[in-house]
Amino acid sequence: MKSEDTVVDHREHPFIMVTKSVIDNEDVLEKPVDLAVYVVLCMYADNRTKASNPRIETIARKARCSERVVRRSITNLEEAGYITVKPRYDMRGYRSSNQYVLTNLRK
Repeated sequence: MKSEDTVVDHREHPFIMVTKSVIDNEDVLEKPVDLAVYVVLCMYADNRTKASNPRIETIARKARCSERVVRRSITNLEEAGYITVKPRYDMRGYRSSNQYVLTNLRK
């Protein structure tokens, strides 16, 4: 990539990219908190792999809701096809956490 092709961001503050169709399709997610949880997952997602690894507690704090609500929202997002939940395991084989992968959506 040539240096003149590099995108230069002159904004003072970082920003989050959210898939437009998730916001536009008002028929899929009924609750605003589901959208807030999706935005938090987008905030932590890797730009290349689209994988996001925040703890439930972190998602709840950032989305300003309870951990129970986060768990329900993650289920709603997965059922809607917006994310894929992949369980992660420690070296002993015990489930340790989840990885949330943002899916590629059609327009």
